[in-house]
Parts: sequence; C-alpha cells; structure tokens
Amino acid sequence: MKVSNLFRIASIALFTVAIAACSSSQSTSGNNTNSNDRSGSKERGGVDMGGALSSLSYSPNGQGFAYKSTYVNPTEFNTWATQFKPQIETALNALAPGFKLQITGHTCAIGPRDGDGAHLGNVYYSTERAKAVYQALINAGLPKDKLTYKGIANDEPLPGAAPKDQKNRRVTFKIVQG
Repeated sequence: MKVSNLFRIASIALFTVAIAACSSSQSTSGNNTNSNDRSGSKERGGVDMGGALSSLSYSPNGQGFAYKSTYVNPTEFNTWATQFKPQIETALNALAPGFKLQITGHTCAIGPRDGDGAHLGNVYYSTERAKAVYQALINAGLPKDKLTYKGIANDEPLPGAAPKDQKNRRVTFKIVQG
C-alpha cells in the first residue's frame, strides 16, 4: 500500500474520531477561541480540532503542486472531494457563529516570497492555490459563506521535509475567526 494511501486512511480515521468527539463535547458558548490553533489539540470555532482537520490537506497525487502551478485537476479533485466532503461538511455544520474553514495555500522555498518585477512570488502562488481549492469546494456544493482562503507562501513547511521539497506545495485546512 502506498504511503499516500496510508496517509489518506489515517487522515479519515483521525477526522472521524475528532468529529465524534466534537459532537459529544462541543462548547455551547461559541466563545472558545484559542489563538494557538497550530497545536491541533484545542477546540476552535465549536469544532474539536483533535489534530484531524489540521492534518487534512490537498496535495495533488500526494506529491504537491508542480512549481508555480495553481491548477486543480477536476478528476483528481473530485476523487479527493468525494472522499473528504462528508467530513468537511460535518465540520462546517459544527462551526460556531463567527468562524470559517480557512483553505490555506503553501509553497516550497524556491523563488521569492513576494513579487519581484516579473516574478509573481510565493505569496501569489500560495494564494492562487488556496483560491483554486476554495472554488472547487464551492463547486462541490460547500457553502461559500463558511469558507475563506489565504496564501502563506513557505511560512509553514511540512515537518521533516526539506524547504524546497515539492511536498510543501499543498493546501491545508483550519478553523479561523472570520
């Protein structure tokens, strides 16, 4: 079994456990906001992060986007969305008022962070990746008012991956105030 398949299965299992835990321990105040949402262990926006949603990502073929690419292959994304849409919908339905699911685009460390003359820069490409997945999720039927997107260039590389590794070129998901 490929490592990417094992990662997908583990992500689904973790996300399912987190959603089950969320349904039994969700805060009713809606004010349980932890600014340190990177830990994956705190409740945010009414959704128990539990590490599952924060570990969910979209990375074409499990290898990451091609350099400077923002293209989301409809066939591959539809397969991914079929697999993860129920979990994302469950998380969106559990969001407290004032929170959204942020689709965050990432790049590797190749190229300039910001635009430099004719070079658009990693912030541009990461934003366009997030925007492409955002649009694909809306096209898949998810509510636009509960989604947002942001590009952060190579500010949050994958643990253990080299800064210029193609696997850093991905899209991740997290709950944010918005």
